[in-house]
Amino acid sequence: EELPTDEAVIAWNDIGLPEMNTQTWTSTSAMVVSMYYRVFQQASMANEFLRQTTDAALASRGVSASLKATIQQYRAEARFLRALSYWHGIDLFGDIPLVTENDPVGGAPPKQAKRADIYNYVVSELTAIQAQLPAPGPSNYGRATTGAAQMLLAELYLNAGVYTGTPAYSQALAAAQAVISAGYSLDPSYPHLFQADNNTSPEIIFAITQDG
Repeated sequence: EELPTDEAVIAWNDIGLPEMNTQTWTSTSAMVVSMYYRVFQQASMANEFLRQTTDAALASRGVSASLKATIQQYRAEARFLRALSYWHGIDLFGDIPLVTENDPVGGAPPKQAKRADIYNYVVSELTAIQAQLPAPGPSNYGRATTGAAQMLLAELYLNAGVYTGTPAYSQALAAAQAVISAGYSLDPSYPHLFQADNNTSPEIIFAITQDG
């Protein structure tokens, strides 16, 4: 979404970049195709994890009660990642297929779903899993937390008028306020954006950190 704007004019000649920079991309451009495939690759991986971690599957493998409880949280995070992918799909492409863990592997190609239907599905998924997601905090950095789910809901509601024809600004405000009140704060030191300590990889660190 940024590459076709003057916010990200890049002179490199990497495959796909020139078309994005000059707004001459088509449905066959490398970056457009790759993004579409990525949406469904990630959704498919989440689906398979969910298929392999049902109560019946875990029982057949003799999984302990403590590990089963941990896996239940991972299942919620997998559902978040799938919801995130489907949001990318409806935001960038509109109508797309909807495939869940209940669809057979190797079956008939999935039918195209309406943008509004996938929007409703994603909202229902995010709402359903919130209580099962880990709480925001330093120990859960990089994981799908309740704050991440609320932020994604805010994004969905903010654009509900585009996705469904019915605005949802009040819901967007409520979801954003839930994120704001979750205990996040801006890092007071700007150089921290470009520093890495012994516990992180040498990449840009987000400015928003968790108190405590």
